[in-house]
Amino acid sequence: MEVFFDSLLSFDLGVFQWIQSIQNGFLDAVMVGITTLGNAGAIFIVLGFVLLFTKKYRKAGLAVLVALIVMLLCSDLFLKEFFARPRSFNLFQSNPEKYAVWGVEYVFPELVYKPSSFSFPSGHTASAFAAATALLWHSRKWGIPTMIFSAVMGFSRLYVQVHYCTDVFGGIVAGAICGFTAVLIVKFLFPVVDKGLDKLFSKFKKSA
Repeated sequence: MEVFFDSLLSFDLGVFQWIQSIQNGFLDAVMVGITTLGNAGAIFIVLGFVLLFTKKYRKAGLAVLVALIVMLLCSDLFLKEFFARPRSFNLFQSNPEKYAVWGVEYVFPELVYKPSSFSFPSGHTASAFAAATALLWHSRKWGIPTMIFSAVMGFSRLYVQVHYCTDVFGGIVAGAICGFTAVLIVKFLFPVVDKGLDKLFSKFKKSA
């Protein structure tokens, strides 16, 4: 896989150099804010629970949460370790002789902290697109805005340069697959969860 990723480095470096050419204080603040929202999938976890506790969108909420779990197991615990791709800011240090050009032409912008995990695929992007895919399957009203936000999330990971462009593409694909897998799982899981939540809410209303 190292040979494959190396063949993409000129493309990834070109994307980074273009991003560096458009960076400014306003975009720095916006992109750092957006990328922070995706830390640990926080914004999508909140969205999933909000929808889960509504009767109309409960199935969509469950699908989002299941998608995030599937993504965690698939992407963070398997794919990252399998591909073991060094982050952009670690690439030169990993092999100074081999990546000499990268060491000269690439400068990490230091907008966010440096993650310690491997680079491929982008976990933020995979989480976003897993949630968005699952949500879009059940609700266009919620799914389309979430899909747009997910695309911006993916770009934010490029902007702060903790991921290569090809990591983000990989995250989109992995996320979409995990989201669709969650849709299939929820078809079987939802009746049990729906019945259980109805009983829980009924007890809560009586005690209130």
